Amino acid sequence: MYIFAEFSFEAFNPPSKEVKDGTKAKLALFSSKENTATKPFENGSTEAWPHLRLDFLKPSKIRDAQRRSPDDPDYNPKTLYVPEEFKKNLTPALRQWWEMKSQHFDCVLFFKVGKFYELYHMDAVISVNELQLQYMKGDNAHSGFPEIAYGRFSSALIEKGYKVARVEQTETPEMMEERCRGKGKVTKFDKVVKREICQITTKGTRVFSVIDGDASTAESSYLFAVTEKSTGNSISYGVCFTDTSIGVFHLGQFVDDRHCSRLRTLFAHHPPVQVLYERRALSEKTFQLLNSSLASVIKEPLAPEIEFWNSNKTLTTLAEGNYFSSQSSGVNWPEGLKQFLNEADTLGLTAHEDYDLAVRALGACTWYLKDCYLDQQLLSMGRFELYQPQDLLEAEGPIMNSGSKPAFSKHMVLDGITLCNLDIIEDHSRERDGTLLQRLDLCCTPFGKRLLRQWLCSPLCDVDGIRSRQDAITWLLQHPMLVSEARGLLTQLPDLERLLSKIHAQGNASRSKTHPDSRAIFFEDRIYSKKKILEFISTLTGFKSAEKIASLFQGELATMSSKLLVQCTCNKQQNATGKLPDLADSLHFFETAFDHEKAKEVGRINPSKGVDPEYDSVLEELQRLKQELDEYLNSQRKYFGCKVTYCGSDRKRFQLEVPDACTKKAGKEYELQGQRKGFKKYWTSETKELLSRQIAAEKQEKSVLKDLNRRIFAKFSADYEVWNTAVQCLSVLDVLMSLVEYARSEGGETCIPQFVLPSEEMKPSLNITDGRHPCVSCADGFIPNDTVIGCGENKTNVVLVTGPNMGGKSTLMRQVGLLVVMAHMGCHVPASSCELSPVDRVFTRLGARDDIMAGESTFYVELSETASVLHHATKHSLVLVDELGRGTSTFDGTAIAAAVVKELGNLECRTLFSTHYHTLVEDFRHSPHVTLGHMACMVENENEDDPSQETVTFLYKFASGACPKSYGFNAARLAGISSNIIRVGYNKAVQLEKEGERRKLFQHLFGKRQNSSDIAALIERIQTVL
Repeated sequence: MYIFAEFSFEAFNPPSKEVKDGTKAKLALFSSKENTATKPFENGSTEAWPHLRLDFLKPSKIRDAQRRSPDDPDYNPKTLYVPEEFKKNLTPALRQWWEMKSQHFDCVLFFKVGKFYELYHMDAVISVNELQLQYMKGDNAHSGFPEIAYGRFSSALIEKGYKVARVEQTETPEMMEERCRGKGKVTKFDKVVKREICQITTKGTRVFSVIDGDASTAESSYLFAVTEKSTGNSISYGVCFTDTSIGVFHLGQFVDDRHCSRLRTLFAHHPPVQVLYERRALSEKTFQLLNSSLASVIKEPLAPEIEFWNSNKTLTTLAEGNYFSSQSSGVNWPEGLKQFLNEADTLGLTAHEDYDLAVRALGACTWYLKDCYLDQQLLSMGRFELYQPQDLLEAEGPIMNSGSKPAFSKHMVLDGITLCNLDIIEDHSRERDGTLLQRLDLCCTPFGKRLLRQWLCSPLCDVDGIRSRQDAITWLLQHPMLVSEARGLLTQLPDLERLLSKIHAQGNASRSKTHPDSRAIFFEDRIYSKKKILEFISTLTGFKSAEKIASLFQGELATMSSKLLVQCTCNKQQNATGKLPDLADSLHFFETAFDHEKAKEVGRINPSKGVDPEYDSVLEELQRLKQELDEYLNSQRKYFGCKVTYCGSDRKRFQLEVPDACTKKAGKEYELQGQRKGFKKYWTSETKELLSRQIAAEKQEKSVLKDLNRRIFAKFSADYEVWNTAVQCLSVLDVLMSLVEYARSEGGETCIPQFVLPSEEMKPSLNITDGRHPCVSCADGFIPNDTVIGCGENKTNVVLVTGPNMGGKSTLMRQVGLLVVMAHMGCHVPASSCELSPVDRVFTRLGARDDIMAGESTFYVELSETASVLHHATKHSLVLVDELGRGTSTFDGTAIAAAVVKELGNLECRTLFSTHYHTLVEDFRHSPHVTLGHMACMVENENEDDPSQETVTFLYKFASGACPKSYGFNAARLAGISSNIIRVGYNKAVQLEKEGERRKLFQHLFGKRQNSSDIAALIERIQTVL
């Protein structure tokens, strides 16, 4: 027998403007630090809580709902077996809690009791530890907070990685009593108001409804589903990912290499916060990738077929789920989803053979969103897009057109390694400080910030597109007052992209009828309703500001030389190329559709005449009834010959009140209902009929008004594509002006990069004059540098970079990479001039790091990144390799570095390759593919016997030729290593250097026949090492 203390739950109380004494007392219980329940646990121990003594919760005896133990391969940690014998001894409300907990054991239940969300047992312990709530009095762990605080407390737990289930009361006590009266046999467990889980929220399923609260960041948070299929030496991946606050589903299927390069890049471009995968279906390599690259990301396994659906079940569920239903033609598949369907199946229930894995991934997302009660809200938007890895478009490399110019794909490829190594989005520590994104992000709107990130991850490779952006930025720089005024208006805009998704959810008819939230009893419903209206009005105001922004630019249309700006700020009536929708009529409609101020005050929309036909019909009926009532009353006054009035209230309205002196004329058709001094009250068949019609009309009015907000939102959302197109135009304009602000605020000289298309006679080139690192301010005394590859004074494609430790080699390489990326974005770059041919892809092998989670050493990581370069690079790529080979012995490292340099020379891709291997310099001194360069320095007090006395001044200037030494002992001195240790190290270095030189001389002397001049030179060299 289980012995468990009972909770006493407060009775359900209707909303009240006054905070009642009972509510105050309960709030005090939740917040009082003097609460006696907390005192036994002040030392942090919770061993005394009764739930910890429950047999079925003990680790050795815990089971899932199907009674499987944790060592069973099919064990479901999301559920818990709770014995029926235990539940028999619970209160009805606690029984509800345990039944929900048994099916959602991985969730923290926010359990509605009256006006409060309450947490019990293990959930209460979490709330106290993570949210600093206080335990309530009693033997059991128990805490809570008022309904209005749900958003704050749920967000805090979700950010920490918890899954939160919101449980609402979906019955009033009166409804419960009526239900019980309709049942034959009523048990004590029937005598409790119904409760239902209305939403489950995780990091990957946040929609920021009026209950949840607002988003704290503009960045997208993606929910991913991944599945795979091995075919020989390659792996095919199917992916589906979505930002649930926006509602676009991206589906893709692709073959990946053994390094999972495409999947890594996908994760870098669209960082997941939660990944769903098929249990026991991922390869070890993929699993390692998830645990290493996404170590802090929530990863949730789903049961094959049951939760991670096959493609047929996915499409069948979508077809039958009322997501895309059309009254005239059944299932109306969204255009974006049609490409994933097999054309041979007219019903659309079979996936295209090239996208079977992608549709399966969509099935996993659908199941999960359904489990979170978000499927109808998001899928009904019908926004599906094909995801293709950037390098799939580059599979054949840039090819030559029939003419002499090469054809490039639309976007440059930046893989996850390059984005990280160049600190474009975030650094190796996942921080954004000091990144290119942070430097360029001067956007005014959240949706602009999201687009800027996309531009950074996928810069253009199409020269026409790049020049179009350059023209726009140049024109904007020439109109600073216009930019300032437009940015001022943009700053006032809310996150329109997310608001469109929220309004769609609030206007969804199917959701309003079937979702448990439609049955939920909210005590703060008026506040939530007001917030919905405020957000709607804010959205309308935002689009009105968009119209003002467009009008600013239309005033300059005659002089506007940028086609891109014309597209973003003009509609088709103003210019044939304009893409901005004409919103004037729609905005006027919603501006006059209802009284905005009154709606904000009362939390309900009362539409103007002609806006809602159903509401108009009800008002017409009420007006008709009023007229008939007045006519009937006038007829009765004439009949009785005196003043007759209506009296009574509610269901006793419309009684005819007749003075006693005139009642003689009241015949049998007048039913006496009551009297007061001097008057009698009558009903007639006519008044009873009018009352019946009046009550029915009022009931209809109440029903219509209850659903009126939703219908207005639905009317707005019917033009979703129009509103969304306007948001996309605004986001492009915002990003362009952000790049303008960067160019204006850079502090030093900036230039417009000039692109030249290579030909058979002209090979790929890069020529930067006085280039500066974009993330370092000129005020910091940064020294600019020239970089020339494949043109001018340096016709070779590989530059071998040497120089002292800490001399700026890595900084130079990152600088070149970042300037190239900025150039392809269409951005001005910090340099006096920049000329280059398009770069199809940037590769990097920078820094030294291992990957413990993936079991990869520093040297293995280096070689993996290098292998990716050699496998994917074309002659139009930019390759940046920093000190390859440092993770192994000098001889092995030198040999590998030499082989890689030679191969890069053969590929003819633009390359900066830094090294401290001076034998490598000698090997390629006379190579036709390699030029030598170094970071200059100045050495004072140079001492061949004691390097600790030397002073090396870094000039941070890139110069031609090789640096004779790396000056490692100077770095040791700067790091604080003692002079004695430096001297010992230096003597050993001299000894090793001489031994190496003797070995070379021996090989040179006896490896081939020598002539007299060679012998003389050798003798001279021998004398120097003796």
